[in-house]
Amino acid sequence: MKNETIEAKEKVKGISLRLMIVWSITALLVFILYFLTHQLVLDKEGAFDMTVYEFLAGYTNSGNTKVFTFLTFFGSTKFLLPAYILLALYYIIFKKNNIRSFNIIAIGITSIALLYAVKGIFKRPRPPHPLIENVSGFSYPSGHSFSAFTFCGILIYILWQSQLSKTWKYMGTVVLFLFAASVALSRVYLHVHYASDVIAGFCLGALWLALCIYILRRVNKEGELKKDPVVK
Repeated sequence: MKNETIEAKEKVKGISLRLMIVWSITALLVFILYFLTHQLVLDKEGAFDMTVYEFLAGYTNSGNTKVFTFLTFFGSTKFLLPAYILLALYYIIFKKNNIRSFNIIAIGITSIALLYAVKGIFKRPRPPHPLIENVSGFSYPSGHSFSAFTFCGILIYILWQSQLSKTWKYMGTVVLFLFAASVALSRVYLHVHYASDVIAGFCLGALWLALCIYILRRVNKEGELKKDPVVK
């Protein structure tokens, strides 16, 4: 009985610690998003963005431009739309998991709606002199950054729902995060977004994905993006 009480207390402590960490990260993301929106977008304080551009100017050359032009494709609708569809179909056809498939599509669709709504509110013009052509739309927040971090965040969540070893989970998380970060960096390098745009895209994407997962976990009794019956 005593051992059970101790175990129960340890579980409560563990849950409390996780909640504290989650709320601290959430508060930090909200603060960063508020600061960027208020200081850099509404008050038009451009010193930070210009400093980043000046730093990247030293690395601007034809080779790097080709690399970042390639990387930026992975944050576009041309890549992410088929990726979402294929991921959803994978869980319908091979895993027989309609709930997970529905949740993936739901997050993808609502993310697009949120992105365009926020862009329409602030209507921040894009930076001048982009290094690629055919760039349109508003600048804040970065759609490529937001979308890349949201999609990679879904993959990270699915990864941690599997029974892979923690080593593979951590490695996969780092790789997916760096991949999304490289897409975000490409937008700044190519002068189609300010640095504040891509940081805001990351913060908004993280907050939105966390909110979606929380809501869908409440809606779906077995949990949003529930564990595969096969992968246990």
